[in-house]
Amino acid sequence: MNKHKEAKIVYEYPKWIMASYGSRELFSQWISAAFGFTVFFYYEVVVGLDVTLAAAAFIIYSIWNSINDPFTGYLMEHFIFPWEKKTGFRRMPFIIGGGILWLVSYLAIFLGPTGLDPVADKWPIFAWYVVSICIYDFFCTLFDVNAASLFPEKFRGLNDRRMAQSFGTIFGVIGVVLSAVIPPMFITTGVAATYRNAALVTVVIGLLFLLLLLPGTFETKAVRGLYKRRREMAAGEKLPGFFKTAKTVLTNKRFVSKITLYLGYQVGVVMLQMSAFYIVTYILDAPANNISYLLGSMLVGALISVPIWMIVSQRMNNNRSISIFSGFFMFFTFIPMIFVEGLAGWIISLVAFGIALGGQWFMDPPTMGDVLDDVAVKTGRRDPGVYIGYQSFIFKLGQTSIAAVIAIVHTTTGFVSGAPSLEQLMALSPTPELALFGIRIHSAMVPAAAVLIATIIFWRFYDLTPDKVTANKARLEELGI
Repeated sequence: MNKHKEAKIVYEYPKWIMASYGSRELFSQWISAAFGFTVFFYYEVVVGLDVTLAAAAFIIYSIWNSINDPFTGYLMEHFIFPWEKKTGFRRMPFIIGGGILWLVSYLAIFLGPTGLDPVADKWPIFAWYVVSICIYDFFCTLFDVNAASLFPEKFRGLNDRRMAQSFGTIFGVIGVVLSAVIPPMFITTGVAATYRNAALVTVVIGLLFLLLLLPGTFETKAVRGLYKRRREMAAGEKLPGFFKTAKTVLTNKRFVSKITLYLGYQVGVVMLQMSAFYIVTYILDAPANNISYLLGSMLVGALISVPIWMIVSQRMNNNRSISIFSGFFMFFTFIPMIFVEGLAGWIISLVAFGIALGGQWFMDPPTMGDVLDDVAVKTGRRDPGVYIGYQSFIFKLGQTSIAAVIAIVHTTTGFVSGAPSLEQLMALSPTPELALFGIRIHSAMVPAAAVLIATIIFWRFYDLTPDKVTANKARLEELGI
């Protein structure tokens, strides 16, 4: 028997609370997947903005992220807010307020100038695009840093973390699929006003999803007591500055290798998401709502996989090994996407991809929890928001590469902006067959390379074994943090 296996599975919280916390992934993916599926395609293909300007907007957005995400995370851990002193609640106000404003800012992306000439009026279109997605990211970060930071603070045991994330994996994939099924019902490809209607639907349903996560993200008396002890321990202590903190974070080998894996699989997944409308419109030559078949297949794969990943994680009790295996598995699932032609081939490929995604999604928060525990043992304090902020920063910085890859591929393969159908692309592109292969490059080939490289780096440098994880938990009990 594995000596790390726990004899009896005991949970601190009831499963409905863990399910409620897991539904934060439903809310997050409902919005962020809709953003990934729609926004770049909307501005390049529907509005007709030149692809270089569309990519430049994402690059500016990523530069903004390089300031916004780590600085927001730093403030969350180094500033005591008035309501916390009075009520003890720290993260809930940001989770609720940030979530609502995140939804509103998503709608604002599609409220910009429409009906303008994408050549003569390219700068007003570009300006709205840049400003709106930067505001969107600010509220995204405000919500995500606080919701994610609560995970290691509220769920302290391995069993609670795994169960909460098993719900999170299921709900997250459901959120991705629902965002690919419901909003496109209101979209007519090429008609800008219908994308606005779909965004409004995203906001209304998103508010309902936000209500589901409130019980799970509620800061209990025990969590508020933890905050109070941390405030008392930090009283009079000179806290490290922003740049010193950045140096500490980015020189932590275990954290850097962890976020490298996160970056690789997220870049792969998001690049596939951003390519989904291109796949449906140009490779499959189908209406926008056909995207639901592709994402439904991914959902099936992920739902099948979650119980398996849960059982394997409890028996192995080795987050490192499972993360490595699921990383290599995801790499292999991208390979068929380079060649498949019809809808059936894409469905089969995405079922396999969903199984791999389930593993990565399931393992990410528990592995991050191990890293944050390790940091707390070394420093004697918990600063989860700082590290979550940097993880978010690294990923969003990677989004620069996503936009750049799509822009380079479309420019070099003859893809034509403002051609919203396969027929128009074939008529307008000087090299239509090459343009179609370019879609496969940014849908499968580049994502596969990103996942493979990231997994190898994680395998080489991440060394938090089960023995070290167990020792860290014992030490945290002694420290009372």
